[in-house]
Amino acid sequence: MIVIAMLAIIALMMFFNMKQNGSPTSVSGVSDEKLMELRQNVSTKELELKSLGIALPADTSSINELSSRISRDAMALRTNIEDFQTALSAKEATLTKAQLDLKAYVSMNQSLSDDAGKLRSQLAQLQGQQANLAYLKQESEALKAKLAERDNQISELSGRPAPETVAQFRASLNETMLTNEKLNKKIADLEVQLAGAVNSTEVSRMRSENEAMRIELQQLRAANDYDSLYAKSVDDLHPAASRLYKALEKLEDFNPQQLAEAYGLINTELNNHMLRSVRFETNSDQVTDKDRSEILATLAAAQPNSFFLVVGYASETGNTINNKLLSAKRAVTIASIVKHAKNGNTRAVYLGQTDRFSKKPLDNQICEIWELRK
Repeated sequence: MIVIAMLAIIALMMFFNMKQNGSPTSVSGVSDEKLMELRQNVSTKELELKSLGIALPADTSSINELSSRISRDAMALRTNIEDFQTALSAKEATLTKAQLDLKAYVSMNQSLSDDAGKLRSQLAQLQGQQANLAYLKQESEALKAKLAERDNQISELSGRPAPETVAQFRASLNETMLTNEKLNKKIADLEVQLAGAVNSTEVSRMRSENEAMRIELQQLRAANDYDSLYAKSVDDLHPAASRLYKALEKLEDFNPQQLAEAYGLINTELNNHMLRSVRFETNSDQVTDKDRSEILATLAAAQPNSFFLVVGYASETGNTINNKLLSAKRAVTIASIVKHAKNGNTRAVYLGQTDRFSKKPLDNQICEIWELRK
């Protein structure tokens, strides 16, 4: 604003200077009154500039020089502005590149975070596998011991029939088991018919041999069904059986009265019914002929479309791993009987060591047969 005022005053002063040097009293139609008014305005502007500390030169040459200098300064200022704009454009380009680099860094950081998450997940899985290593080693030792036992049994059976004969024997297993009751009846009839010809010792020997053969057939059938019937954990059971397993698992500290009430609730709420429990002798997985007959009689009254779950327990005495293996064999032996009597829909599972049924260890060496009705 000050520069514009100075230029205006300089122009007016040059005009007045021309007038004082003999120029006409009227220039381009401007009257003397108008010139007086302009002179007054110039005087007022001079006073304003003086108050700001700016003094104007008296002669025209100095005014021309000042005008030239102001023009040069204006050109220099314009050049500086253009340089500044160029520098500003360069800075904006640099800023844009920095923003693109930042966006690329953020994307890379997100990718690295995702990779880190995957690695943490893999690490957690490895740690879980490591936690199971000790248990797997125990299982391995138990299996080694079982293998050694099997090797001994193979050595003992080396004089018995060849594998081909055993395969044929297994093929006729179902038919043999079904006719077992008839054989027992025949033995009873023979006892009466041969009372005068055969002594009681011979009859007892024949009965013992028949019972031994039945037990061996039963063990062969259970061994053949083991992999398909035994559920190693609750996760291997279908949902209804899994619910029953978890309900039974919560009853460990119940007394007999509480246990009976809990079984009643399971009957009404889950429609699951405990049909029969079978007790085993210590270190034995054999089902007696009497127990087998009672199991078959109980199953005859069961509904045709039911699912059956055989739950094995062990006493709190003895080795934990051995108890689990023995109880699993017991449960599978009974489940095998149920399977062939009811045409499938059967699983066996081990619940654990317990004293819920009695403080006597023998009373806790049992398997329960549960019917899961639809």
